[in-house]
This record gives sequence, structure tokens and C-alpha cells, in this order.
Amino acid sequence: MLEENKPRIWTIIWIFGVYLLLSLLFQIVSIVWDVLAGNDALDMAVTWHSELLNLTAMLLTLLIARWKKIYFFSWERINWKGFLFATIVMAAAIAISSGIDYLGQNFSSYTDTQNEVLLEEVYLHASWLLSFLSIVIIAPFIEEIIFRGFLMQQLFRSRLWLGWVVSSLLFCAAHVPTDFVSFLLYLVPGIALGGILYKTKRLELTIFAHSLNNFIAFI
Repeated sequence: MLEENKPRIWTIIWIFGVYLLLSLLFQIVSIVWDVLAGNDALDMAVTWHSELLNLTAMLLTLLIARWKKIYFFSWERINWKGFLFATIVMAAAIAISSGIDYLGQNFSSYTDTQNEVLLEEVYLHASWLLSFLSIVIIAPFIEEIIFRGFLMQQLFRSRLWLGWVVSSLLFCAAHVPTDFVSFLLYLVPGIALGGILYKTKRLELTIFAHSLNNFIAFI
């Protein structure tokens, strides 16, 4: 995370607003595309063009951010210790989440999160390759830029610990937990990813760890 020439908070906010607007416009384009193609509702949820348009919205936002001197990546070489740290932290989070899931499945009425059920239904109609790219590559990239990039790294750059807390809670909320077990299942990885950024100051490592978590879930 680069410290020089820090942008003003309002600049960060309006650039994030640009992302939301681009994402909405591209989503409308994707829906119109699917309607004209005669696809049903589930087919419209995950398609090649919807994923590529979503990624394009974020890439365009990054270009605008760079133009305004907002940098999310330092582009310096990351040594193996950084990747090892991110892997260990994420592995610990996965182990804790697995324990919570086991306890929830066996000692409460919890079965699967609503988010998991919805994703299974949506990706059932997508190809294996599209599902892999969406879940393991595109989603971690976009979500980390939003929660650990815009929110924690930029908006809370002077109080990174507070950004850690807020980003973890919003990351959890964005996955729509429906009970205490599902709340913990999404809070734990959010805390882990925030911890990686807090310790390393490298958004690249949170994207790597998030992709690792989603890859394990995917297989």
C-alpha cells in the first residue's frame, strides 16, 4: 500500500460509486442480452458475458483510481514468507470454519447457508470452467478490492484496525448470513483476510488467500 500523495476520502468514495454505477449498467446490459437470447432466470445469473462485464467494471474502476493516484497494488515482489503467512492464516480460518460447520450440522438446526444453497442452484446451470473462473478467480479479485482495498486499505488507512473490524463485518453481511452459525462461517474468513492485509499491507496476498479458500470450497 503506497503512502505518498494520499487521496482524499471523497475521491475514494466517488470512485467506488463509479464502480457501483458501472456494475449496475453492465448488469442491465447482461440481463437484456440474456432476455433477447431467450435464457431463463437461472441462466441469466451466471454467464460468460455477465462475469466478463462484472470484471470489466472493476478493471475500469482501477484505471480511474490509478488516474486519481489511488493505488491498491505496490507491484513489488512478494517473497515466499508472505505467501506462507497468507496460506497458514487462511488454512487456520478454514479449519475453524469447518469446526463451526460440524458443530452447527450436528448440534443445531443449521444445515447449509442460504448463500451456499443459492450458489449451488445458480452454478448448476453454468459450465465447470465458467464456475471455476467465477468462484476461484473473479469473485476473490473483486471482493478483495471492495472490502480490503477500498474499505480497509483506503477509507480506513489511518485506522487500519478499525477498517479490519468494519470490513470483516460488511464482508460477512454481504454473504447474507441467516443465523448465528452462518454469521460465524462468513465472519471467520473475513477476519482472516483482514488480518493478512493488516500484517502484510499487500492486497495481492488477500486475493491469493481468498482464491485459495474458494478453490478448496470449489473442489
